[in-house]
Amino acid sequence: MRWGSTAVWLALGVLPCLQGVEGMTAERRVELREETRRLFKHGFDGYMEYAYPADELRSLTCTPMHRDPNPGNFGVNDIHANVSMTLLDTLSSLPLIHPEAFPEALHRVATEISFDQDVKVQVFEMTIRAMGSLLSTYQHLGRIRADDDEGELKRYQPRLLEMALDLGKRLAPAFTTTTGLPYARVNLRHGVEKGESIETCTAGAGSLILEFAVLTRLTGDERFEALAQRAYLAIWNRRSTHNLLGNSIGVTHGQWLAPGMSSVGAGMDSYFEYGIKAAILLSDDMYLDIFQDSYAALQTHVRSPDGFIYRPVQFRLLQLSFPSYIDSLAAFLPGMQVLAGDVESAIKSHLVYWNIWRRYSAIPESWDWAKREVEWAGWPGRPEFIESTFYLYRATKDPFYLRVGERVLNDMRRRTMTECGFATMKNVDTGELEDRMESFVLSETLKYLYLLFDSTSTPLSNSVFTTEGHALSLPLSLLRPPSAIRRQMHRGENLFCPAYTPSTLNGLVVGIERRSDYEYARSLVFGPGLDGVAEEDKARVGWWEGGYCEVPITPKYSFEIVLSPHDTSVAEPTPPEDPAPSAEKVHQDIQTGDFWIDNIEGLRLGVRWRYDGTGYDVSYIGPHRVRPGQNVIVTDPKMEGFLPVHGTTLTQSHTPSDVLLRFSSSSSSTKSSAQPEIFLHGMAATATFGKDFGADSSSISTPAGSLSLGGAAAILYRPKRNTDGCDAFPSSDIVVKAGKAPVLVLDRGECTFFHKALNARQAGAAGVIILGYPPKSAEVGGGEVGEVQEGLIRPSAEEEPDYLISQIGDDFGVLYVDWVVGRAVVDVMAEQGKEVGVELFDLTSMGMGGGGGGSSGGRNGEREAAMGGGGITREGRVMVAGWDIRNLRIVERPP
Repeated sequence: MRWGSTAVWLALGVLPCLQGVEGMTAERRVELREETRRLFKHGFDGYMEYAYPADELRSLTCTPMHRDPNPGNFGVNDIHANVSMTLLDTLSSLPLIHPEAFPEALHRVATEISFDQDVKVQVFEMTIRAMGSLLSTYQHLGRIRADDDEGELKRYQPRLLEMALDLGKRLAPAFTTTTGLPYARVNLRHGVEKGESIETCTAGAGSLILEFAVLTRLTGDERFEALAQRAYLAIWNRRSTHNLLGNSIGVTHGQWLAPGMSSVGAGMDSYFEYGIKAAILLSDDMYLDIFQDSYAALQTHVRSPDGFIYRPVQFRLLQLSFPSYIDSLAAFLPGMQVLAGDVESAIKSHLVYWNIWRRYSAIPESWDWAKREVEWAGWPGRPEFIESTFYLYRATKDPFYLRVGERVLNDMRRRTMTECGFATMKNVDTGELEDRMESFVLSETLKYLYLLFDSTSTPLSNSVFTTEGHALSLPLSLLRPPSAIRRQMHRGENLFCPAYTPSTLNGLVVGIERRSDYEYARSLVFGPGLDGVAEEDKARVGWWEGGYCEVPITPKYSFEIVLSPHDTSVAEPTPPEDPAPSAEKVHQDIQTGDFWIDNIEGLRLGVRWRYDGTGYDVSYIGPHRVRPGQNVIVTDPKMEGFLPVHGTTLTQSHTPSDVLLRFSSSSSSTKSSAQPEIFLHGMAATATFGKDFGADSSSISTPAGSLSLGGAAAILYRPKRNTDGCDAFPSSDIVVKAGKAPVLVLDRGECTFFHKALNARQAGAAGVIILGYPPKSAEVGGGEVGEVQEGLIRPSAEEEPDYLISQIGDDFGVLYVDWVVGRAVVDVMAEQGKEVGVELFDLTSMGMGGGGGGSSGGRNGEREAAMGGGGITREGRVMVAGWDIRNLRIVERPP
């Protein structure tokens, strides 16, 4: 997953095939999809026939369900607003699953529903069910062309936005508190009622940003996004010292209410979900930062040591609750973990809920995981488990998840389907039913089942499903560019979700059901032994077909470290923490984004587990956040006595880091004898892999046409296709002229620098020149808007294994130029009959001085000198509990 500065590109890792895994035929998937469509139609048509215009259907008696005269029955009245809620909530799903019913449903919503109702409802439920559906359907209508068969439906589009805006205005009075936290309930006609309860939950107050932000961006009314963001931050700003949140809070005083439990389940779930989804939808790294911190706290303090159970804990004292429950709402977690890129954790947490489903053919509302007993036996048809199954299938393509969906579909049909809809299960053990069909059975549960079985790709870039399953997206024109300060903070960031790598046995992919921890997850729910009943013994072992296995232990997710040159065998006090280290102690390279530590005294470093499972990264240095792709380099001479440390190597610094390029053009005709015409000089940054332009070139066998300092001009070639080099090049694309292999001119694109270089190398090219991103309009200071150029970046391949890096070789040059230089070169290459060559010169030999990372001398130049200036440098990594801190290096200053 790569988080750009103005847009988010989300790519779930996809595998083309899974060998050795029992799959599901395309025909069977179509059958299951169409069976899901049939069940959806059954529920929707039953509601319209027997319940409309009431909010819900009583599915056992086939009668309408209305508000309860008892005002304290919040379970019913919170969502019964006399607005035909089931129709409204399902509207956005109809074009996909039941398109023939969409025109009439749209007409009814637009002409027969009004929010001018004298009823008290829950702000959260009205937002996610009603407003979310209206906005999603509005955006769907916007994608219909006027000349399409459904073009006449576009006339309803303004009305849907008008309704969403009207609802937003009616919910806004709930936010009139000094804390910014909204009341949980509001009267749609009269606002907050006198004597209204001040208690609300974390999810209810903090999970409004998606719908309210889209409403603001579509209408231009700034208050809605501002209100939701203020509420979201009001929750986060009251976190504990461990970055944990409580479950319930008082909206007027902002204090957490007893018992102060932190979890991922009911009352908290969607707060975390909306953090990662707001980062994607709004392309706003503020939400990403908060999500990463909150998720790290959950993984560190709420997740069990084996990595499978997320237990409630007291959010300040970190004490486990007793008895301890997990609930059906928390089954959303694996889907959120997929979006965040932590697929391994998602697989484990999903397996727990899968085994609960296997045991009860449903997921009870709450379950005592320690005793393996049902605590609250109901299941109203909740969607969270199947939603996570959908995300995991999209991420892994493992057919196991299709079989999970098939089991859920069969159980729903067998246990809850009635003559006119689907009933709530009152008891998952006995099968007793309740006379109610909640709207999310259609809008989410059956919708996610349909999407799971549907092979059509669902676009996920700047597009999300809300917590009620409504698709929302924002075009680039409605995204807001980050400030200059936040762009600077993210300099050098390189954030990707690692693609899922399945387990293998003898070279064959074995799939989820043959993972070593699959049976362990089963034992957590059923207990060890063939009968699935026996108590787990004191050694805490899990049962599997081959005998007993130990409980898996997941590496600690996050912690703090203090680097110290003190002798640990002597009891010396830890130096006091420096809350605001000066630039003389910690400095960030303005070009690369890397952090340099010249003095470790008093510095506390936060360390977090990497999603790719290869170790740890430093995530912050005191007040400085370290972002993925940014390195932390310690040059404090007091640490040199601790070298060598794990990973110490003798490295040859790749210098000079900048070179001067001289571009010339000539006619491509072989008959022309005209001298090449020099048309441009430009700076380029060299890579930390491939050819070392600072080394003695006489010892390197250089192929004809290669990039080399002071050598002959290399011929440039611009591919007609695959201009970013992210795909393999057919051999016919690389044309060798006069025995010289060309140097490819490639766009920055979305894949890694190493990926581009490897594709070009394997196709026979002599090197690559990578063009930077074009400048972006952004606020640059004083409120004015201008173009901001990214500057030079030094390509690296630190995330790649050595055996792959060796395939690049030491004769293949990799250079990076900014967009202005690159664009000028590409324009000349595009002219008729022009051939472009490039020569390389060392900046010092041209009398231009040197400097690191695109700067001309100054502090960066001093740092290049400290790294050895092309000489031998001793450096090492730090290891914790057997794992490297991958982005932390201790470097010895040369004498």
